[in-house]
Amino acid sequence: MTHLRGWGLLLAICTPLLILFSWNRLGNESSRINLERYADWSAVNVVPLLLRPLMQHYEAHKKLAGPGDLALPPVPKNSGAKSWSIQPDAVLRVELDAKDGGRPLVLKYVPVVRSANAVYYECVSGASPIKVGRVCGSDSLRSEADIPAQLQANERVLQGLPPLVTASGDALAATATAGSVVVAPENVADLEHCGYQCVKRQSCVTPRPLACGRLVAEGAMHYFSITATPESYRGSSFATRADADKACEAADAGATVLRASSISGRFKLAGGREYWVHDEMRTGNNCWRN
Repeated sequence: MTHLRGWGLLLAICTPLLILFSWNRLGNESSRINLERYADWSAVNVVPLLLRPLMQHYEAHKKLAGPGDLALPPVPKNSGAKSWSIQPDAVLRVELDAKDGGRPLVLKYVPVVRSANAVYYECVSGASPIKVGRVCGSDSLRSEADIPAQLQANERVLQGLPPLVTASGDALAATATAGSVVVAPENVADLEHCGYQCVKRQSCVTPRPLACGRLVAEGAMHYFSITATPESYRGSSFATRADADKACEAADAGATVLRASSISGRFKLAGGREYWVHDEMRTGNNCWRN
């Protein structure tokens, strides 16, 4: 009886340890598999899907993308990643579906600003370089401790960028948000001759009417009727182009915000004024998102 009790006690102690050992082995194996999956996925996709949109946002707006500035794609299945998001400091945080010492394995893609048109992203992680070396290596940042200094360096570059000169000749900070307006000549009919060349960048915080276009069919003839909203708006008042379209629809049924490539038709605009338009050829030059 005593021997049976001893074996029972030993079994009671060893069973949880065996389960824990097996669980750890399974967890480690799962982490290894997902890390390999992310290495394969990121080698092909991390730049075009995640980093290139961030670079394009910077080139267009002369500021680093923050939360809400652009929509990141959903995390693909079997990519090895669990989630990703842009942090308030403009660092792209990628959490892998893997553990490092019991903690989530996180990669941080840190912006490195070089000039008005050049930014790239360096990957750093708190995990061991031996573990993440295939997916995350940086030439200039050795660890997460180097991130604050790099962000400060970015800010110095941004503050030193040459100013943006608007169509009115005003000098704005290079990082100011600017959108597209059509500058109507005193003789509005002259817009037919300059069209897209009359579209300039202006500060998004200055109120202006929207130029609105509506396709009109008269017999075999089709043309754009180009009007303006009775109210002026800051370009930054509209989160998306669809929001700007709604303002035009309210002013003229069937109208949408005028496209920069469609500045031709019959104008009902005031000469010598500026109106918001949508630049569909260079969408980064708008105050709102597509």
